[in-house]
Amino acid sequence: MLLIGILSYIGLLLLNVPLPLVNAALAGILEFIPNVGPTLSVIPPTLLALSQTPIKAAAVVALYFGIQQVESLIVVPLVMKTQASLQPAVTLVAVVIFGSFFGFLGVFLAVPLVIVLQTWIQEILIEDVLNNWQQHRKYRRRQKILITANSQANLDNNGGNP
Repeated sequence: MLLIGILSYIGLLLLNVPLPLVNAALAGILEFIPNVGPTLSVIPPTLLALSQTPIKAAAVVALYFGIQQVESLIVVPLVMKTQASLQPAVTLVAVVIFGSFFGFLGVFLAVPLVIVLQTWIQEILIEDVLNNWQQHRKYRRRQKILITANSQANLDNNGGNP
């Protein structure tokens, strides 16, 4: 949210749009609402720029589009990597695949569903199944060692006769 606000402020300042701080703060705050917030945040500065020239309004729309592309393609994957242990490539591929199959709803739900799937795999498959399997292997290995040791002790006690 802070990054979007700062980038919006710098861009609106460079474009000489009225009230750049207010519009940037609005963009930062509306960033909290996924997918819809950024779209809503472009309306006030565009209307203010339109009151000056139509070209400036188009520049504001292009500025906000560019900021959202940077956020969607660079910032979000890096944040997902650090906060949700989700690799950036996984985030991008998930958005593309879910978007291809399910359209706008797929794009909207791709990252949360991948995080749920990753958590499910971590908890069910790795924690429950693989850890139990590894403990079972250790138990079986200890049994083999004990059986081998007992067999060896029996051989030693009986003078080599089983």
